[in-house]
Amino acid sequence: MAACMKRKTAGFFICLISVFLLSTADSEAKEFYRIGQDYRAMAMGNTGITTANNSSALFYNPAAMSNIFSWWVDFPGMQFYYSDNWADAYDRYQNGIQLETQSEIFSFMEDFLGDNYYLRVDAAINAFFNMDKKGFTIGANYTYEYILDFSIRNAAAPEVDYLSRLDLIKQAGFSYPIGLGQFVIGITFKQIDRNELLGLYTYNDALNETEFPDFTTVFSGGGDSGSGTGYDIGFVYRTSTAAHITYGAVWRSEVLLGDATKIPSQVDLGISLRQESLMFRWILAMDIKDVLFALEPEGDETSRSYMRRLHYGTEIGIFPIDKTSSFLSIRAGYNQGYLTYGAEMTIYHYMNIGYTKYTEEIGEYSGQRGSDRTVWYLSFAF
Repeated sequence: MAACMKRKTAGFFICLISVFLLSTADSEAKEFYRIGQDYRAMAMGNTGITTANNSSALFYNPAAMSNIFSWWVDFPGMQFYYSDNWADAYDRYQNGIQLETQSEIFSFMEDFLGDNYYLRVDAAINAFFNMDKKGFTIGANYTYEYILDFSIRNAAAPEVDYLSRLDLIKQAGFSYPIGLGQFVIGITFKQIDRNELLGLYTYNDALNETEFPDFTTVFSGGGDSGSGTGYDIGFVYRTSTAAHITYGAVWRSEVLLGDATKIPSQVDLGISLRQESLMFRWILAMDIKDVLFALEPEGDETSRSYMRRLHYGTEIGIFPIDKTSSFLSIRAGYNQGYLTYGAEMTIYHYMNIGYTKYTEEIGEYSGQRGSDRTVWYLSFAF
């Protein structure tokens, strides 16, 4: 009887995800970008509230560090994100982009019209230490994250909507088990130093020979800047069912960053199940992001939809190395109305190589305007 109930619980979870997958095709999808999104989570539909188990855990839920049952130091951990149209841009501008004269600016607007171009580079040092098998883990990240994101729209009078941002993210935290370890709490403390250029360069600006913004000035302290601190508080509850169902939640405080764009407060929920055998590990996850609608634009009631906030993902690990990693991991998910997928090879924790494909919705609803993106990850550890 008990075994039957456990199977029904897992079956209900799978059916619930299937229903949501079928119901989100027309949901709104544009989301606020949060720091530290990583290749594994993005391959799994940007889930991680209960399933994060690598050096990005502090970005998703500090309590999820209880999924780490070993210790390692990444030096460095590198992530490279780019929209797939960067290859075309490289072919057209192999000798660099010159935007000093009016004609060069108009040519640039014409060449890139209608596209979104996205580039992100993360360089990090990460350290995690498991103190006991119940889930007491401490960890820290020291991360530089650079994002260049621009679109050129409006054929009649082109305008460039751009973001160039450099963040220095320093954070530390811990997960701590209560009792026998089924319930785990976690806290992250973080400091963020931000420099950014965010704005709109219009056709009239070009006509008036206004200087085109230099995206590289953020590396020398240019643009809007600010520093701020914040913290995250999360928990996971690991059930003793045969499906190994885990529930989790995290609350993130607001981080004010002076003249630069602030990071708003947010509450996320997650649920996952895990099955293991000698050769395979299977994880299924669902996250609900921003359940209190804190990220909706002020006065915009149309974004009050849970459908746009749902994320789903799965991972199959082949030849598990330990309770955290597998020699080969294959992943898939559903993010903002688009499928995601990826793979990773792990040589214990000495070297990790990861690959992810996903689509970011940059319009106002799912399927309106997707930006196809690729992620590569490489880390060396000891």
